[in-house]
Amino acid sequence: MSKPRVLLFRGKGLISRLIRWQTNGDYSHAAIQFPDGTIYEAWHKPAKFRKRPPLADWSNVEAFDIVGLPEDANKTMRDWCERHLGAKYDFNGVLRFLTRRRKKKDGKLFCSEAVFDCVRESGVYLLRRVMLAQVSPTVLSFSPLLIPSTPYKQP
Repeated sequence: MSKPRVLLFRGKGLISRLIRWQTNGDYSHAAIQFPDGTIYEAWHKPAKFRKRPPLADWSNVEAFDIVGLPEDANKTMRDWCERHLGAKYDFNGVLRFLTRRRKKKDGKLFCSEAVFDCVRESGVYLLRRVMLAQVSPTVLSFSPLLIPSTPYKQP
């Protein structure tokens, strides 16, 4: 049985370039992909946590297997995603990368925060000493539990 994967994106737009510059990294967006190809992500247009169909263009995306996921990870992680569908996008959380202020729990999500928390729901801690609001897409890539892989593509 296949398990969910983390997708990290190298966006080309202005916002993506600003995110990569501010976080001093290669990645500007993160999402979770399930074996059926479905992707869950916090996205700024519309500003919410959403489900989207499989990608057609993989040119700026890297997929990562998650080491140590339990057998029930598909269900646990998908349940987390479904519970959070429609949650507002956390623009202030993204700005905190500039201001360095601590985030208060408010139910809003930005992309890498959502991925980090979703994986944590399965019992796997990608980065044990990093707080939820400190996780940028590039910081996610530093986890020793993310192994480069081939994405789930639809035929």
